[in-house]
Amino acid sequence: MKFKSKYLLLFSFVLIFIISACKDNRVYENYVDIPNHEWSKDYIASFEVEITDSIQPHSISVDIRNTGKYQYSNLWLFVKQIDPDGKISEEKFECQLASDTGEWYGSGFGDIFDLQVLFKPAIQFTKPGLYTFEMVQGMRDDNLPGIVNVGLKIDNANH
Repeated sequence: MKFKSKYLLLFSFVLIFIISACKDNRVYENYVDIPNHEWSKDYIASFEVEITDSIQPHSISVDIRNTGKYQYSNLWLFVKQIDPDGKISEEKFECQLASDTGEWYGSGFGDIFDLQVLFKPAIQFTKPGLYTFEMVQGMRDDNLPGIVNVGLKIDNANH
């Protein structure tokens, strides 16, 4: 019985160590549904993020969920960031969704494909507070059938 207790105690310590070592570094993750799975050039996907750490760098990723009905291998986005003081920065960003042979990148389930694309590998937020990120599609078509969701993920970059 004493022998089992030692192994049980050792197993418990190892399990606690493993669980504590797997600290989640996710700061924010959210998705916006695209109405009728057709992204209009006028539709703004908006994300409000409370940033508490302005010392450590963060990585920002964009998640795109599309169906096989999406007609292109890429997706251009206009991404706007509004900091707590109202300062606006904007940039154009390309998400490569499929290979030249038409194979979708990312993971798929049925007819929906999910791809996470690194947007900013190490961004330093200038101050804590509420940041707003807005994304609009920047393709030449007014409407893009086949885009299901767009998401934003922010992680601590050093973990």
